[in-house]
Amino acid sequence: MKAKKICLFLFLSLSLSNCAKKGPPTSPDKTPPSLSAVEVVDRNHIEVIFNEDIQTQPAESLSNIITDGLHILASVAMGKKIFLTTADMDTVEYKIRLLNIRDLSGNGKDEYKTRFRGTLKEDTIPPAIARSPSTTVRNTPSDTNFIVQFTEQIDNFCTYIMPEAKMDHNCNKAKTEIKFKISAIDTLTVYHLYGVFWDKAGNSKKLEIIFTREKNLPLIWLKGMIEDSTVLLMTQNGSLSQFTVSDSMGNFIIQNLYPGDYTLFGKGKNMYFSSNIFTLSFSKEEIKLYPIDEEKMNSRMLQTLNSLYKIYIGDIK
Repeated sequence: MKAKKICLFLFLSLSLSNCAKKGPPTSPDKTPPSLSAVEVVDRNHIEVIFNEDIQTQPAESLSNIITDGLHILASVAMGKKIFLTTADMDTVEYKIRLLNIRDLSGNGKDEYKTRFRGTLKEDTIPPAIARSPSTTVRNTPSDTNFIVQFTEQIDNFCTYIMPEAKMDHNCNKAKTEIKFKISAIDTLTVYHLYGVFWDKAGNSKKLEIIFTREKNLPLIWLKGMIEDSTVLLMTQNGSLSQFTVSDSMGNFIIQNLYPGDYTLFGKGKNMYFSSNIFTLSFSKEEIKLYPIDEEKMNSRMLQTLNSLYKIYIGDIK
């Protein structure tokens, strides 16, 4: 009995001592962010870096960014960085002022200012995506919107949606954000939004967003081999289902398919290819493509293949 009392006493003593070690609650953040660096990427891009994440809206307002002798075309904030697109720089020193920048707690200064030296280095970096939907979106409503924002101005872009659906798009004034509005999408269908986006220097960024109204994606897939080609899948009723590009070894794979009858079309550098009509009903299946005569392909198929080949294989310099 005595031993039990000693054990109980020790347990209570340890518990009380642990409670006593708890410190006071953490005080709220009242420190404004500090400007860490200004990095000149090339003659049209600057990265302004702070020591902590900052609020997006004030950092993306061009009225808050003032640079003597250099026109700022666009500003995109992401985390600790502000990405600036500028007119062509010279190899001179520039002064930059950033107004009303705030951290996520609302702390900040009325003005941050520093200097940097311009460069004549050409832009060779593809646009980066600052914000976009997940690459796979499930439970999509019948009418939906996708917003894609880049870290720099987009000069041109090309998009396809397969299977076909009604799609409209518009850009913001700074040409850094594109809003896609897609209407009347069907059930039991997997849609693919494909896009290539070019900056002013011709550098490109590819994007694919898969979306469906269903909770889960179908698991059927097929694969094959064709060197340096765009491969396009068509359903029996003539609907363009999806496409892909073969890798450096010639392998390709098309995924998330529902059971049904399909035909594959491909376009390499010097030849068109096709498969016979086949039925997909298993978890996976291998398909071979055979050379075909261009005259056997309808004009819509030729136009789509040629366009996709040029854009998705030929856009990289």
